[in-house]
Amino acid sequence: MSNENGNWCLIESDPGVFTELIHNMGVRDVQVEELYSLDSDTLRAMAPVYGLIFLFKWQGQTTPHSDSKQTPGSSGIVVDSNDVFFAQQIIQNACATQAILSILLNRESEIELGETLTNFQSFASDLPPDMRGLALTNCDQIREVHNSFVRPESFLTDPDEPRRPAGEDDDLFHFISYVPVNGRLYELDGLKRGPIDHGESEDWLERVGEVIQQRMGEYKEGEIRFNLMAVIGDRRKMLSEQITSVDRDISRLMAELEKLRLGESKDLGDVESRIAGLNSERAGLEHLVDLENGKFARYQFDNSLRKLNFIPFVYQLVRAMAEKGVLEPAVEKAKEKAKNRPRQQRPDM
Repeated sequence: MSNENGNWCLIESDPGVFTELIHNMGVRDVQVEELYSLDSDTLRAMAPVYGLIFLFKWQGQTTPHSDSKQTPGSSGIVVDSNDVFFAQQIIQNACATQAILSILLNRESEIELGETLTNFQSFASDLPPDMRGLALTNCDQIREVHNSFVRPESFLTDPDEPRRPAGEDDDLFHFISYVPVNGRLYELDGLKRGPIDHGESEDWLERVGEVIQQRMGEYKEGEIRFNLMAVIGDRRKMLSEQITSVDRDISRLMAELEKLRLGESKDLGDVESRIAGLNSERAGLEHLVDLENGKFARYQFDNSLRKLNFIPFVYQLVRAMAEKGVLEPAVEKAKEKAKNRPRQQRPDM
């Protein structure tokens, strides 16, 4: 632990970014997928789903959820629950990592957390929510992983100068989590005093869609700036396990086929047809593995670009263009293109 919590950078709402954050914390066999539907069948097809991360425009304390202490077990209110690992957010911009941890640390029996998160959970488990938030803020390993996505600044600023506080006209966005714990659905928002209990649910994937739809309904008509991601098991591992299972079935049927050939059985055609079907299934699974590998390669490439500082390159390019006398004509040409470009009408908010 460190005595200086430092600054936490803004994190882009992107499944590749969140997946790398999770892996760099030492967690294995977990990835993040962006969701375009709240349909429970869509979510079940991604099983195992450990939890959902929801990004929305923060409106202050305007939601109907009460922030007062109520009887534990009631739905839709903030409760004190020893079953749920919940940490309050005490520093700006930490909500992305807190949303990730809110899921991982509440599904630790199903996820290999790794040394960093295991040690953090062991240290913070007996602390109250505000002190858990302080412990998280001061955890060097977690903060360094979070800040690995810091964007290069275009201009030098005084690090000791306080930042301008957000005003009413500023759009602020916030990450929260939805996670099932002991048969109940919880909403974990680090800006609240505790977890919000949405009640018992035999099928939490069905219930969470209703809760998020209700949350989105609190906004003005036309507001579309939401993002939803699922924290799920590594699909490459699951697909590889399915391929191994298919290979076992193919080997068993091949052995059965050899016996049938020796006996000139009429069942040969049926077994050969089943083997052909399994080979087709195997090819389909291998194709899905290739797609996942390609996706992770894109994640890695995109994340490397996010971390590069292009400012020196742009500066040298503009300088070279100015020295050759082509900068001003290029600027004027760009202005003319912008002037002739059809204007996009802004949606009503």
